Amino acid sequence: MKNTLKWPLIVSLVVMGARIFLEEMGAPHVINSILGVAWLSFLIPIYFAVRLAGSGEEHPYRVLLKLIALYAVSVRLLVLMTYSLAYLFSWSAPRFSVQGGGVVGEGVTALQGLLLTPATNFPFGVLMSAVFGLLVGPAALALSRYRIRAKAAN
Repeated sequence: MKNTLKWPLIVSLVVMGARIFLEEMGAPHVINSILGVAWLSFLIPIYFAVRLAGSGEEHPYRVLLKLIALYAVSVRLLVLMTYSLAYLFSWSAPRFSVQGGGVVGEGVTALQGLLLTPATNFPFGVLMSAVFGLLVGPAALALSRYRIRAKAAN
């Protein structure tokens, strides 16, 4: 299971890094929105499902649910860290500014910027990522297993 999570987390880190870089360089909001990890919450469970469908795993749906939960928590921890880094380095992206409920700006304390705001966003992010994963992951697993069985029958 650990190896199954490795590449999705690396991809998520690359996407986050690219978004932060583009935001700091002043790229348009439309481009920055495309490079969010939220859309990965739909794609990564499909990746998990395809990997599990052909793995011969005895309980693939149970493993899929664990992978989705671990990915959701892990990726949101990475997002939490980016908000803390935004406070430390005073990043200029609008999503990190106080007006947007962010962590950078006049009057933001270290406690608020480093911990409270990022931690407040964490549970909602995990929940949304898990819900998105649960919407597509099991369906993708069922479809992948069906295709494998149909191919084997022919």
